[in-house]
Amino acid sequence: MSSFSAQLRALLRAPYALLHIQTHEELRAVDLIHRIAQADKRPVWEWSSTQGFGPESGTLRGDLREALEQIIDSEHDGIFVFKDANIELDDPILRRRVKEIEVICASRHKSLVFIGPKPLKYVDLQKSLTTLVMPLPNRSVLQHTAQSVFQNSLDTPLLESVVSGAMGLTQREAWRAFHRVAQQRAEAHRFNKPYDLESSILEEKQRIIGENDALEFQPLKEGINDVGGLNNLKKWLSERQSAFTEEARTFGLPAPKGLLLVGVQGCGKSLTAKAVGKYWGLPLLRLDLGRVFEGRRSPEETLREALHTSQALAPCVLWIDEIEKGFAQDSDGRATRVLGGLLTWLQEKSDPVFMVATANQVDALPPELLRKGRFDEIFFVDLPDIHDRKEILKIHLQRRKRQLGDEAIEDLASRCEYFSGAEIEQVVISALYMAFAAKRDVTPEDFVEATRELVPLYKTYEEQIKALRDWANNRARPAASKRRVLDMFNRT
Repeated sequence: MSSFSAQLRALLRAPYALLHIQTHEELRAVDLIHRIAQADKRPVWEWSSTQGFGPESGTLRGDLREALEQIIDSEHDGIFVFKDANIELDDPILRRRVKEIEVICASRHKSLVFIGPKPLKYVDLQKSLTTLVMPLPNRSVLQHTAQSVFQNSLDTPLLESVVSGAMGLTQREAWRAFHRVAQQRAEAHRFNKPYDLESSILEEKQRIIGENDALEFQPLKEGINDVGGLNNLKKWLSERQSAFTEEARTFGLPAPKGLLLVGVQGCGKSLTAKAVGKYWGLPLLRLDLGRVFEGRRSPEETLREALHTSQALAPCVLWIDEIEKGFAQDSDGRATRVLGGLLTWLQEKSDPVFMVATANQVDALPPELLRKGRFDEIFFVDLPDIHDRKEILKIHLQRRKRQLGDEAIEDLASRCEYFSGAEIEQVVISALYMAFAAKRDVTPEDFVEATRELVPLYKTYEEQIKALRDWANNRARPAASKRRVLDMFNRT
């Protein structure tokens, strides 16, 4: 926030007479303007459509056109703040008057500041209007808010955890969340019941972030031990597990940027993406590109807000599943603009937001996305070999409290050649259904029967999978150790 304050202060002191602060936090923006103005000994006048400039101006209702003329006629200099004046600026004649007044105000040390959540995208004001996007509150602001709500009753470690849980919320959202959980905590103590303060803050944040058009707060359910095989990828993740710590910064390491996982459908790309958050102990957010294009606002605005929220939550993991589908069709140019915004963010972001993107169809990926520097690494996830298939089988059997002997596992893994991880899971589930229908426990024969009934995706998409492997050769790093690669095309 300090850099934003410095930037706003510099603009208000310079002859930038027309500013726009894009934010949902009107009160915080107005408070900041008052503090800057007080230091510079400049008066601040606040306008709204319901109150005008207030009783002192002689009007209780606001007409923007009239307000602008009052500013020109007034001998007062200072800062004039306009709250939610976006709708009135849709009038092209009024915008023309704003341009004329901006020149006059610049010469008289008067600043017009518009505050609102929506961007002011008017071509005729493009050269006159300077826009600043107000960042969400930092740790210092949220810590001060938490201390005032909890009345300094939290010890330092718990306070730090509560503040970390509130990162990504506006100051008012955090204030309400703190009050809510403080009341619940007091009530739990009154009835001598346990209460998890950290989890409650995270639940409140999940509820609030859930209101975002395209961003979802994901529970950390799957861990790295739920992923079978992919030992090269796991090693890479293990080496970077502590990469977001101050110790890593002191050592000279930059925060990891992101990871692109491409490969065969159902082989663990999405599962791995979800497991990274839990493995690294970071919040996990999912960005739904479909909702970016189908939301209530413009795709660019929706993406921008989602990325800002993820940066406020940093360090965190941002997951985009099947990223190629978001840019498949672009009849009106929207996907190109969204891609441009995403690529710029990927290239320039300094906050520790680790992006994990998955893709099944590399030919549908924009070439710009694959350029070096966008991601730290591109991994290719292939069909599991027999060693990985045995590991995947054991994971799904243990999850359902079942066991098979080593020989049975070896035989079953051999029968599951060309099966994806998802298809191996389906073999286990199908076998359990057979046994349940027969009112008995599952047997090795049930699993064998399930393998006979399931037709793997490889049988249908043989050529596409081979083409995918050809693309990955020398373009992507294998997610699993290189063992003997079997290919149906080379079998006799």
